Amino acid sequence: MGLFSRKKQVVISNICPVCKMKFDDPERTLKHITKAHPKKKKFNCDTCGFNN
Repeated sequence: MGLFSRKKQVVISNICPVCKMKFDDPERTLKHITKAHPKKKKFNCDTCGFNN
């Protein structure tokens, strides 16, 4: 059923599809995408100090 499995993002190229940055290894490209281009951005409220 796949309830608890996560789909891995497959990167064939050494170029990031978001920012077009080049890497030596597809594994490094995948690490870059997960760190530099997260799907959900954190929210910081300047008024009340709420951090999400």
